[in-house]
Amino acid sequence: MLTNQRGNALLTVLITSLVMVTIGMAIISSTIGGAKRTEVRETDIDITYEGLKAAEEISSKVVYQLQPTRELEISKLTPANINSKVADFFQSSILPSYQSIDRIKCVTIIDVSGTSAINLLGDHCTKSNIPDFKTFELDYLGTNLTRVYEILIQTKNPSSEQGKVEKTVRKRVILSPVPSFLKYTLGSREQLQLNGSPHLVGNIYANSLGISEEANYQLSNKKDKTFPTPFPSIIGDLYTSYNKANYEHMKSLITSNQFYPLIEPPKVKQDSQFTDISFNQTYEEEVGKVLESLDLPMRNNITQMNLMTAIRTALLSNSFSPALVEDGILNENSQGKVKVSGNITIRELRNSGVDLLVDGDVNIIASSPMNVGNIISTGNVTISNLKGEMAIDNIVAAGRVSIEANSPVNLQENIVSFDNISYQSQNSTSVIDGNVFSGRNLTILGDANDPSGENDEIKFDSVIYAKGKTSISNLNITGIESEDGTDNTGELILLSRGELLLTRMNEFQYYAQEKEKEELRLLPDPAEGIKPLQAFFYTDSDATLYGVGSLFYVNGGVFSKGNLTVNAVRGEVNNIDDTNQDFPSNQQKKLSRFIVNYNKDVLLSKLDTLPKVEALSLISDEIVVE
Repeated sequence: MLTNQRGNALLTVLITSLVMVTIGMAIISSTIGGAKRTEVRETDIDITYEGLKAAEEISSKVVYQLQPTRELEISKLTPANINSKVADFFQSSILPSYQSIDRIKCVTIIDVSGTSAINLLGDHCTKSNIPDFKTFELDYLGTNLTRVYEILIQTKNPSSEQGKVEKTVRKRVILSPVPSFLKYTLGSREQLQLNGSPHLVGNIYANSLGISEEANYQLSNKKDKTFPTPFPSIIGDLYTSYNKANYEHMKSLITSNQFYPLIEPPKVKQDSQFTDISFNQTYEEEVGKVLESLDLPMRNNITQMNLMTAIRTALLSNSFSPALVEDGILNENSQGKVKVSGNITIRELRNSGVDLLVDGDVNIIASSPMNVGNIISTGNVTISNLKGEMAIDNIVAAGRVSIEANSPVNLQENIVSFDNISYQSQNSTSVIDGNVFSGRNLTILGDANDPSGENDEIKFDSVIYAKGKTSISNLNITGIESEDGTDNTGELILLSRGELLLTRMNEFQYYAQEKEKEELRLLPDPAEGIKPLQAFFYTDSDATLYGVGSLFYVNGGVFSKGNLTVNAVRGEVNNIDDTNQDFPSNQQKKLSRFIVNYNKDVLLSKLDTLPKVEALSLISDEIVVE
């Protein structure tokens, strides 16, 4: 009996010991596993950081080499050699820097401009490691230096004891000879003054910056008022000139209590290669191209008098068409090319594509559909479309061009005027599918007194140059829809040498849902009835813009070579004279009445007509860690 009890006790002790040892081993194993996972996680973070750091360093080195006298300066590049020059630069200056770093497995650069991705360094990073890249299918690679590249960096853990840990960092950059202002959501080469609470998605540029918690606005009796608001919100970085004093001063201004409280304040960075445009030179070059295409060569001496002379000598000669004109009115059965000496009025044209070459003024008063060819005039061109859709090819006038569209007008080519251009769309939607060149002021209007509300619209896929002041009010600007059914739409790029005034846009209207929707960008819901203006606005002068009574929502950018002042509030405003000045805290989480959301697509779609510059720019795009 005693022997059996001793045997049971021994067995109990052995079992207990085994259980304790097992638990201990499990704890030790768990501890080791946790430490191992922590170590792997730290390694994962370290090599990701190493890849991101390398991507930024490489971008900076490329930017430096784009400067004049450097390896990738624009004068050394052609559409045929740009890829080989970039590849040589990577082979000689990039790869040696990273071959000795044990966390970097490989670096390469891939051209995604065309229809397929091309690894410029061959198999340096094996193609099997390259994910499916988005390609941009640019169709002007044989004539233009714009290229879209993916800089690809693969990193690894240096210690084999941690197992295999690898990361791939892909940074997309665009090299293009476009003006620097097109890289920014909002900016000024002088003072950028943000009064109130605009919301800006994308990078900002300012030589100097001012921020205020109050938006300025004006009552209908012209009395100035202020509106208390939250601070501005910026989802992007703030760039300034490559000047240490400027940079330090800008950094001192950027504190969390100077910006919208719900998101991080922007980081301050330097732009060492800001490139301005030469407005007059580009204007004359582009006008010259249009005139030459219409057999009106001006040989770099583009003046109003020279245009009138060219029209009379090159086109009109002595072969006028007097039989077609009676009491100054053109016969409705005219066809082909009509040459007229003196002013004419057109009320109807039965035939399509009639070209009007007139030594005098042209007046068109249409009350039925009309399809006109080119209108070339030594005087003024005035068009009033009362009823029925009108289509016109080019309009070239030594005088002013005035268009009043009570019914849709479709301008299929270019407008050139050596005087003012005015365009008014009333209760209709017009289309401008060519470029516009105004020798003086440009005015684009909707109907300010329409009791049925704002329903005036012009669809653009154009670049507009105005040598004088530009005013736009009371209408919506959208992009022409793509014919292939894709989401691609046209845009307006407007460059004004004089003052830029954008007023009464979506006045006293507001979004159906007032709260910010997209968590990452804090933008309106895409299904909202108020659509963004598809446009980039640039002025060589100063600009002051308001998002108080107006609702200013741009999918593109705004830039001023002079001072740029923005005034904006958040929330609904019903009447400028009876504004309910809500507390700033109550405006938080409500959509701003001044929103600019950067759209880089313009860089790739309007290259032929954009101002030319003396160096390529590097525009940073998407960065992905895989």
